[in-house]
Amino acid sequence: MNNKDKVFIKIRGLYTGAMDSQYEMPEEEIDVETKEDETVEIINVGTYSVVNGKEYIRYEEVYDESKESSTSMIKIYDNCVEVSKKGAVTTKMIFKPGDKTMTFYNTPYGAMSLGITTKQLDIDRTDNKIEIYLVYGMELNYEHLSDCDLRITVTTEELNIAE
Repeated sequence: MNNKDKVFIKIRGLYTGAMDSQYEMPEEEIDVETKEDETVEIINVGTYSVVNGKEYIRYEEVYDESKESSTSMIKIYDNCVEVSKKGAVTTKMIFKPGDKTMTFYNTPYGAMSLGITTKQLDIDRTDNKIEIYLVYGMELNYEHLSDCDLRITVTTEELNIAE
């Protein structure tokens, strides 16, 4: 990839363990969706650039059920990935293997404290593609929320959801 290239960004996340055993509920009251893993997949178009040896991928995110958006940026440097958003949602999440980082996730509905413990980070590059694989745990207001498995593909080739 070259500086200022138009890129396609595919983000595919698997979130597990959202219903922790500490929340005991009668079986008939448990929503089936809370017992299953949730996979989310989106594709956006953005730009790729390199500044002072750091890679930046910028794109716009529009949120379901509203016309509000956020400018999102993925920054790659020193075996670290940083995801920041500004707009309807504002946050700065840092993923560094073996580290726990804290951040606020600000939405139109309020702010939440997030803790992110990065268990694994792999970054693979080819001439026209960067693939990022993240495994991390997420806490919401200091309570375990979920375990996450996230794949980010950034490429100059057009992508489809099914790929």
